[in-house]
Amino acid sequence: MSHETPSTVNLLVVEDSELDYELLLAILGRDQALTGLRVRAQRVEDEAGMRAAFAAGRIDAVVTDHNLPRFDSFSALKVAKSHDEDIPVLVLSGEMAEDLAVAALHAGADDFILKARMFRLAPALRRSLQAAEVRRNARRQAQALAASEARLRELTQHLERVKEEERRAVAREIHDDIGTTLTALKFELARLARALDGRAAAAPHINAMQDLLAQAVSAADRIQHNLRPPVLDAGLVAALEWLVQGFRNRTGVTATFESNREEIELAPERAAAIYRVAQEALANVAKHAHATRVSVQLFAAADEVSLEVADDGVGFDTHGAEATPGFGMRGLIERARGFGGWAEVNSAPGRGTTVMFSIPPGTPAAAAPAPREREWTDAG
Repeated sequence: MSHETPSTVNLLVVEDSELDYELLLAILGRDQALTGLRVRAQRVEDEAGMRAAFAAGRIDAVVTDHNLPRFDSFSALKVAKSHDEDIPVLVLSGEMAEDLAVAALHAGADDFILKARMFRLAPALRRSLQAAEVRRNARRQAQALAASEARLRELTQHLERVKEEERRAVAREIHDDIGTTLTALKFELARLARALDGRAAAAPHINAMQDLLAQAVSAADRIQHNLRPPVLDAGLVAALEWLVQGFRNRTGVTATFESNREEIELAPERAAAIYRVAQEALANVAKHAHATRVSVQLFAAADEVSLEVADDGVGFDTHGAEATPGFGMRGLIERARGFGGWAEVNSAPGRGTTVMFSIPPGTPAAAAPAPREREWTDAG
């Protein structure tokens, strides 16, 4: 059913006085040429009559007297809004009371009209119908946006799962295929070294090949761990401890890790997402921050798990962050939103950088709730 402003208005009048009802119709009929509205009206006197009228067919607007023997305008408003939260409701009153008018408007009335000024009724009805359509359009747009954001969250979660599955598959292939081949090559090289034992000219070449093979094994292990660290199967806390220790050993930067819990119950894809954010943040520190200290903190609450990575490095201007190498801000935001969470980066030149990433713990089958909007902020 279309809710566009109709040329014929199905008007429900809540009024106990037949005389006042006839006067109302006469005024609306007189002003038809001015407003362009043809009114098809029906009168009821109480809640039962209103509900029956709504059940019987379309109602475009409601005009209600404030004082009725068994009813009042506030009750009429509740009934009307329970059927259509955007329907225009105009309140008529025989007494001028500013407090009453304000209360009626706060309760959802579109207008408050004194019976002594009934000439305002037709134009007020026209404006209210137009305002109702604006509200409906805004609501439809908000619903469409919410649906679009929900689809985006679902897509983001799907992509995160696909990426993790691909990383797991590649890590397994590196372990099973490349790792096995390198191990076999190591044995063959050792056999060759024994066969050539005593040939001084071959020794430097054998040693060089053994060094290169050791580097290849080390690189394969490193790539495999980066793709899917086995320690992640031991839990997020253990994985982050391992990640920070590895960062400290590689870079020489003083790095600390703290968590308010030794173990955290977290859906696997969400644990992987937090681990990836920490991994990327530490990689950015190593490449760009020139930091001497970095701290990684994990805080688990009942409704969210939050990661904070803070360094004392050179920082950067967040307003130009999209052009700053290493900081995929939009991707970080969308990753958090995909899990119903939020993310932000605080930084300023010379004042270090703090990355925050927070998502609900979830379960493997849990749907993400509506995200809380957070924006990138400048620490300056």
